[in-house]
Amino acid sequence: MEDKSIKTNEAEVKKGGSGALNTEELKTKHGKVYQLDLTLTPDDDTEIEVSYIFKKPTTASYDRYVKTAANGMTKALKTFMFDNIIPEHRDRLEADLEEYPALTLSAGEKLLSMLGLSKTANLMKL
Repeated sequence: MEDKSIKTNEAEVKKGGSGALNTEELKTKHGKVYQLDLTLTPDDDTEIEVSYIFKKPTTASYDRYVKTAANGMTKALKTFMFDNIIPEHRDRLEADLEEYPALTLSAGEKLLSMLGLSKTANLMKL
């Protein structure tokens, strides 16, 4: 049987706490939702797993990002992320960004890829 929950905090889920969000409820409430899992390595001995759930970014959100990017890329990406994260994960993302500011780049890039940003593009003279 398919697991219909998304883990938000491994310890809470194991204890049976409120750490598991029902996928169907999230889809009903927010439309298309995506779980972004990241592994942070602040030093050679430490690996930190973080996970957030985002709504599919809208064109309006992307337009705001492009408009504010000229004033500061990191701030624009941070705003873009907060535009699209589900409210249940907003506080945790904010706390993690305080401790790991470069998280903005890796997570923001993944969100932008959902709107068509490609890491590889080939241009050939014909």
